[in-house]
Amino acid sequence: MYILDKSSKKLKEINKTTFSEQSLKERYDLQEWIDNNPKILWDALGEEILIIQKEFSDFDKTKERLDLLAIDKNGNLVLIENKLDDSGRDVTWQALKYASYCSSFNKEQISQIYQEYLNKKYPNQNKNASEEFREFFELEFQDIPLNSGFNQRIILISREFRPEVTSAVLWLRRKNIDIQCVKFVPYQLDDNRIIIDIDKIIPIPETEEYMIKMSQKEIEETAISSNRNKRQEIYAEYWDKLLEHCKKEKLDLYQNRTISKDSWISAGSGISSIQYNFVIRTSSASVELYINRKEQEENKRFFDLLVQDKEDIEKELDLELCWERLDDKKASRISITNNEIFELHEKNSWNESIKWQIATMKMFEATFKKKIFEINNKFISK
Repeated sequence: MYILDKSSKKLKEINKTTFSEQSLKERYDLQEWIDNNPKILWDALGEEILIIQKEFSDFDKTKERLDLLAIDKNGNLVLIENKLDDSGRDVTWQALKYASYCSSFNKEQISQIYQEYLNKKYPNQNKNASEEFREFFELEFQDIPLNSGFNQRIILISREFRPEVTSAVLWLRRKNIDIQCVKFVPYQLDDNRIIIDIDKIIPIPETEEYMIKMSQKEIEETAISSNRNKRQEIYAEYWDKLLEHCKKEKLDLYQNRTISKDSWISAGSGISSIQYNFVIRTSSASVELYINRKEQEENKRFFDLLVQDKEDIEKELDLELCWERLDDKKASRISITNNEIFELHEKNSWNESIKWQIATMKMFEATFKKKIFEINNKFISK
């Protein structure tokens, strides 16, 4: 790795170092970096994961300790094992043992594991595991298929990987085991600051479904899948009805939309990756502006510029909105939710909620349209 000296226009090599030389520890440094800021892994993985436990040792009949336990957007458990400077010879076998232990975890157990983690990490914030899962997956908790089948994933982290480890990992990949290696390499600058280069050296293989024997866990998963399909049918029925009313009410924003089977339905704002959403939950209906541009930093700047006009926006709408910057996520959103008029399974409530959503969306678009285009023009002109 090199650094450019702009005055001389020359590249200067940055010296490699080791975590041990810098008195950095696996448990108290590397592990904490990832736990406190999982985004450092998102860039290497190309996806978001949610940390749900650290120093996990509640395996049945063993007190072995897993460094970090996470979950991906598909509900698969992700086991993260850190080895600092040297992977050692046995890390692959160690991680496979942990994966086998975790394969039996059902939804209730995973939720409890995450709740214990939240209670310990945020003791005064009353965070709820089900709500955090709903936020991460953007699905109702009962629709989230946690730890289905044998699709547990493994991430090994080290400064250096021994050949016997990479050889075993490549062989496991060919056997459809979702395992990968990520290098964390430290470099020391002249002023003693440390740069960490994070690089995925073995990519994730495509995950295939496995045939497994029927068990209580599988019965639970089948029930979840069945319920999810039923809910998707209800969502589609609701959105079909809403889109019909959009035509009658001349809400052109949704004139070219097709029926969705999700709990939300989106329409473009005319600006890339900024959209207006109708959202329904089990007992609530919402309208939102969703900011989900390519870069997280750009989303936050866009949101902050809108916040500057918060008072004027809410005054024009005559509504109090929910402003969610979502610092730990890529996107941001501004929304309003009605908890009084909608019940998903009571169709006689739908007309009133549809009427409210359409009327509110008309006001939303009229108020936000000019402002988001003005902000977008500022971004373009830079």
